[in-house]
Amino acid sequence: MSDLFVVVHLATTCDEQGVYVTRDSAEVIEIAWRMLDASTLEEVARDSVLIRPVNTPITTACTAITSLTWEHVRNAGTFKDAVSQLDTFIHDRITSKGLDFTFITLNAWDLRVQLPREARDKSVVLPPYLQHARVFDLKQEYSRWQSHHPEALSYSASNLQSIITALEVEFVPESSESQSPAETSGSSTSTSNVTPPPQAVTNSLQHPRRATDEVGLLSAILKALVKKSTPVEDHPDVLTRPFDARADVRAFLAERSKVLHLSNLPSDTTQSELESWFTQYGGRPIAFWTLKTPDQHKPTGSGFAVFASHEEASESLAMNGRALNDKSIEVEPSSARVLDRAQEILTPFLPSKNRPRPGDWTCPSCGFSNFQRRTACFRCSFPAASAAAIQESMYSGNGQSQTNSLNNHVGNNNAGMNNRGNNGGNNHHHHNNNHHHHHHHGNNNQNNNGNNHGGHGNNQRVSSVPFRAGDWKTLMEIENEHN
Repeated sequence: MSDLFVVVHLATTCDEQGVYVTRDSAEVIEIAWRMLDASTLEEVARDSVLIRPVNTPITTACTAITSLTWEHVRNAGTFKDAVSQLDTFIHDRITSKGLDFTFITLNAWDLRVQLPREARDKSVVLPPYLQHARVFDLKQEYSRWQSHHPEALSYSASNLQSIITALEVEFVPESSESQSPAETSGSSTSTSNVTPPPQAVTNSLQHPRRATDEVGLLSAILKALVKKSTPVEDHPDVLTRPFDARADVRAFLAERSKVLHLSNLPSDTTQSELESWFTQYGGRPIAFWTLKTPDQHKPTGSGFAVFASHEEASESLAMNGRALNDKSIEVEPSSARVLDRAQEILTPFLPSKNRPRPGDWTCPSCGFSNFQRRTACFRCSFPAASAAAIQESMYSGNGQSQTNSLNNHVGNNNAGMNNRGNNGGNNHHHHNNNHHHHHHHGNNNQNNNGNNHGGHGNNQRVSSVPFRAGDWKTLMEIENEHN
């Protein structure tokens, strides 16, 4: 267990419409933190710092949430200055004394995605404990506590007010609203000695709230959660398993993994969108997988990208925090062992947003999806009868299940990795296994032509490269090459 907890909150620029501040361009404008003794939860020290944004404005929407305006931050320091101030605090009070600590935040996203992404954009080197943070996500910890308390199931973890009500949080805000912009425009803010009159917790949740007030509220939630999680024997999973990006990265490097985990994906993400997104940043995964759900039209928002080499996967980790459509995507290390364990629940992403209907067929010449009634491809005029014949010749006699395709690709290519211990994906919320379908639709074989089975002897050749418009396949049994 850690010696200390560091409760932290980041306030960032934002824009309701995403016009002036996009999902992957938001900048941190205030960081507040509070250090607590992990055994007693008594406060040891606190600090905060304002940051002047350089690429995005402070919009009215941002002011409505944080109360900060340009006047507050115009004389503040840079992002690098703020990171340096936090690092000095951590060094002087924790690491130089040989103590261990874990961050506490309402949503681990701030430390796992926002901070590393902005640091890369601004060429700032983060300390190791910020680059790969170990952090307790209070929403996740509350969900774990909730699983032991059925009476609290109506209080959702997605709603801060519900969490406060269920945990019976007692909190009096220490608002710095009385401070003028001139008093708060420096690199650091201090806590006022004036004790504010008691207020109801409900009132304290009304925006705007400064980061210092947010940290105070998170500290109160932490204390209430610890109090409610007694006896400890009845809550063995609460505040015991933090997100540990450092452990994930060490395992990823030791195993030379070729697998990355993707989360916060748009609900209608398709394989073609993922291919284009990775290509935009120089990545070329060879396979994508998502998780099956009871309702196929309600995806989990997560998935996996498999690369041809460990080096390519490592380079694509830099895409963490980049936006796909209207969401910033978390890209983190994973392992083939995770895919192995998710064998029964993995499925390919839809190839396109147009959902095929029974009887529709995919042209093997150009990849176009055609209605059942068409006798030739609408795009390239390839005959439907020939397409059916090619499919039949490709898949006849194939006694292997589609699961074996993934075993051939991920299992064999990562055989050494699968025999290692220390699963790099142990901090994912998904118990993921291996299930390498090269086609998800039986008759609607859009991305399925990657399975090339040569008819010469018993030589079966499996390819994970999907067909794209204009690709074609030789019909000679000796070759049967994908072009």
